Amino acid sequence: MKYYNIELKPTAAEKLQRFLYNLSVNFEISAAGSLIHFEILTDAAGADKINNFLDAKTIWCAGVK
Repeated sequence: MKYYNIELKPTAAEKLQRFLYNLSVNFEISAAGSLIHFEILTDAAGADKINNFLDAKTIWCAGVK
């Protein structure tokens, strides 16, 4: 297990937060200016699921669809 972090716009952050709750992943959020900062504790398999979710929702690129 290790910590992963990411900063997202509020709309994307809400979607990621719901996804993490559904996975039962431990995480903390805090404000980072106009962004939301996530500290996510998970293993490599969990990180893969989260990355796949972010890729599928195009959070990395143009925003959440």
